[in-house]
Amino acid sequence: MYILPPLSGLLLAWSFPTYHLYPLAWVALVPLFITAIKSATVWRNAACFFVAGWVFHSVLLQWLISNIYWGGGWAVIGYQLLCIALALFWAIAGVVWGWSRRRTPIAAAAALGVLWVWMEWCQANLFSGFGWSALGYSQGKDFALVQCAALGGVSAISFLLVTFNGLMAFAVVERRRRVVRIIAAGVVLIGGHLIGYALIGPVDYGSKPLTAGLFQSNFPQEMKWDREYTREMVVKAAEHSRVLSEQHPVQCFFWPEALVMGDYSTPELMQPMEDLVKQTGAYLFTGATREAEVRGSVRSYNSSMLLTPEGTVAGYYDKVHLAPFGEYMPFASIFPFLRHITPIDVDPGSEQKIMTMGDRRLGPLICFEVLFTPLVENLRRMGADTLVVVTNLGWFGRSNAIPQELELARFRAIEARLPLIHAANSGISGVFDPWGRFESVNAVLYQDRYHEWPRERIEDPAMFIMERCMGALKVAAPAQRPVPGGPVVFPWVCMVIAVMFFLAALFKLGVAQTSSSETCVPAAGKVKKTKR
Repeated sequence: MYILPPLSGLLLAWSFPTYHLYPLAWVALVPLFITAIKSATVWRNAACFFVAGWVFHSVLLQWLISNIYWGGGWAVIGYQLLCIALALFWAIAGVVWGWSRRRTPIAAAAALGVLWVWMEWCQANLFSGFGWSALGYSQGKDFALVQCAALGGVSAISFLLVTFNGLMAFAVVERRRRVVRIIAAGVVLIGGHLIGYALIGPVDYGSKPLTAGLFQSNFPQEMKWDREYTREMVVKAAEHSRVLSEQHPVQCFFWPEALVMGDYSTPELMQPMEDLVKQTGAYLFTGATREAEVRGSVRSYNSSMLLTPEGTVAGYYDKVHLAPFGEYMPFASIFPFLRHITPIDVDPGSEQKIMTMGDRRLGPLICFEVLFTPLVENLRRMGADTLVVVTNLGWFGRSNAIPQELELARFRAIEARLPLIHAANSGISGVFDPWGRFESVNAVLYQDRYHEWPRERIEDPAMFIMERCMGALKVAAPAQRPVPGGPVVFPWVCMVIAVMFFLAALFKLGVAQTSSSETCVPAAGKVKKTKR
């Protein structure tokens, strides 16, 4: 208990970016599951799962410590409280699995897989939701396997990983049916890859041609909150974008979240943007702030908006799912000291929207919203053929938050079978095709030397983190989905199966108790006397 569960947490964290030793995820949970199988009580199971979950999240989410720069020591406390809360989900899963496994040992590894999927769903949806740590996100580099996300979302990948780990753990601990379990594990591993490989299709760039001009601004957070630079950031972004259009034909410019830090409709901010689109004949999609008076009070929204080549606003979108502790502070009215962590309050939008640009229909998401599969599913149902994610992770420097967030975006593209344009402030900006292949921007900007483009394409997107860069990239057309709605439905299917396992265990316990009571209580008048 003291060594194996923490080892599982550490190995699993290493399978995620930036370490991204993704094959480790196929064996990382084996030490934890071995300990749980051998444990004497379900409460020992809970302790093992909790320790493993706490170590895993503490390493995976260590980038949250960087908030100490903005919120002081409160940020460290908040970071650890989040890790403990997420580890408690693991502990509950350990209790439920340990209890039911002792009563219905049949298919215990598969039962653990479906229970784990439901546990991750709860993490992603309860209390605002924070599904950042779903195990499937570790497999972004495994191009064949991740195609299974088109069938069941990131949950399908997590199910395969946990089931494989469970089968191998049982094979190590129990000699009985060892060969069968090893064969079953091989079927899970190979079968998942074969199914994914069969789902790969051709990329279509011709039916709905679109060239996106991405500008990664890399403006520091201190600059964003300084009113003196509000207009200057917009002017600089317009200058860089104009240079990009001179190098490559661009149909739409994409700027990141929080680049337009004042209300975008004010003349001093709108003018440079209007000049850009009129001079280049291209659209402009940008993250922005929108202010509006509602019932006598001014509300401020974290928004994105689309500007036409004529300089008119074609549409805007207000972020509907805000980030707790980042854009609003839960329970701040009850616990005023929480204001020390963040003083920011943003108003939520009321509905998701689609923006039309020629023959393309853009489905916008803003930063934190990229975690939520149902939001993407709704955009696809509304008619979106291209996803646009604008984000600002400048809070976290060069930490592993940046490549981890990129993996979330990859899965949203695969799940919806839609291309995804990823416009980030400090990295990594680029375009996903509907199968999750990524092409990053490939030109670093140097002040007063805008026309010196690199002769060779830089293949490693991580080299562009915290760089001011831009690029013109082709955007693919949407692809056909093998199972429409599958990524949203699959966790519910797993929930039904998990409940069935639980009820089977409960029923078996009831039968066992009834049988025990019948055999232990002798019938009246029939007690046989024995000689001493």
